[in-house]
Amino acid sequence: MYAHARDGEPTPAQRVRSVVEAADSLTVTTDGHSIGLVGLHTVDAGGGLTLHDPPGEHLGAELDASLGGTLPAVVEFTDVAPVHLRDRVRARLSLHGWLGTAADRGLHLHTEYAVLAEHGRSRRIGVDELVVAQPDPLARAEAELLSHLDSAHEDMVRALARLAPAYVRAAAVRVRPARLDQYGITLRFEHAGRSHQEVRLGFGKVVRYPEEVGEGIRGLVVGRV
Repeated sequence: MYAHARDGEPTPAQRVRSVVEAADSLTVTTDGHSIGLVGLHTVDAGGGLTLHDPPGEHLGAELDASLGGTLPAVVEFTDVAPVHLRDRVRARLSLHGWLGTAADRGLHLHTEYAVLAEHGRSRRIGVDELVVAQPDPLARAEAELLSHLDSAHEDMVRALARLAPAYVRAAAVRVRPARLDQYGITLRFEHAGRSHQEVRLGFGKVVRYPEEVGEGIRGLVVGRV
């Protein structure tokens, strides 16, 4: 269950760009093969995805045998919370398009659209939206920032939790930081069963750099929002 969120949240296109920006692994699937890659992709400023040195020669052979020099493909990402939660999968993302040869002998994905599944629903995002969207400036640092907050600042997490509605706090047996972006932080309140509820707390001002996150959180705790 996702509780009320204040104004100021990433758009679905921004979420897509952020998931891709932060990911170190993916799965690429064609008509003939499905291959998992770790640390073998890069993303350019426009969100273009290039696969470098895919293992084996399967994708290259498929591409050589294809008509027109392109190969239909789906590239999948799983967005996993960096802290220990009952259900750590925050979102699943698939990019649908065509693989072609890149200049550095890798493979470039020409994305047609993306499908983002989170909070129990899926959204299709067109390439026009993806091209103009920017990844969250905290995307690459989020895992380290959240893990540090969770492991070294339990007092701060408890203080943030007190900002949630009383009915949410009353039903919870544990609270953990679950998501962080330039607009705010999301807390996960876990119940005695397997259910949970999430509450988003918006920063007083947009955070532009990882170094500003501490100020944003302290501002929430002392009520400067």
